[in-house]
Amino acid sequence: MPQRFQKYFPEFYQSLVKRNGAELEQVLLPATDAEIADIERRCGVPLPDSYKRLLRCARGFWLLGGSIQFGSQHPFFHDFPPLEKLTPQQRQVVARKGGGWPPASQGMLCFAEFFMEADGDQVLWDVSHGLRNGEYPIYYYAHEARPPSVRKLSESFDTWLGEFLRYREFLSEDEEGRPRSDGLGL
Repeated sequence: MPQRFQKYFPEFYQSLVKRNGAELEQVLLPATDAEIADIERRCGVPLPDSYKRLLRCARGFWLLGGSIQFGSQHPFFHDFPPLEKLTPQQRQVVARKGGGWPPASQGMLCFAEFFMEADGDQVLWDVSHGLRNGEYPIYYYAHEARPPSVRKLSESFDTWLGEFLRYREFLSEDEEGRPRSDGLGL
C-alpha cells in the first residue's frame, strides 16, 4: 500500500519517509469504485478526485498513534439538532463554551479526526459552494476552543495532505529544533 501513496501522493509520502517512525497504522483495504460511489450517494455531494485517490490507496488509516484518523465512518456531515432539542445539560455546555448554536461547522463534511489542538478535533470540507477546480476548501474544527471555532487550512485536499505532517503542532522537538510548548509531545 505505501507504493500507492508514493505514486498518488508523493509529497505526503515524502513527509512520512522524512519523519522518524511515522508509519501508517490501522490501514484498511482500498475502497472499490462501487464503494466510493456509495459514499457519494450517502453524502449527497461529489467527493474531490484527490480524496477518491486516497480511498483507492486505503479506505482508512491512522497516523501518529491515532492523532490523525481516516476511518470507514468518514465522511459524515456535521448536523446539529436545534438548541431547543438539546438536553438541559447540553445547553449548559453550549452556554459555558459560548459562540452560539449551532457550531460554525454546521453543514460541513468531516473527513478525518485531526487532533492538532485537542482530542476530538476534526478536518472538514466546506461543501456549501460546491467543488471549485474539483476541490472543496479544508477547515479545522477546534471543538475545545472557547468558543468552538473553525478556521481554514487549505484550498484542496491534495495540498493539505502534502502539508499537514509539517504543521508545527505535529513536529517533534528534534524536527522543529526547539522544545514543544503545546505539551502534545508527539
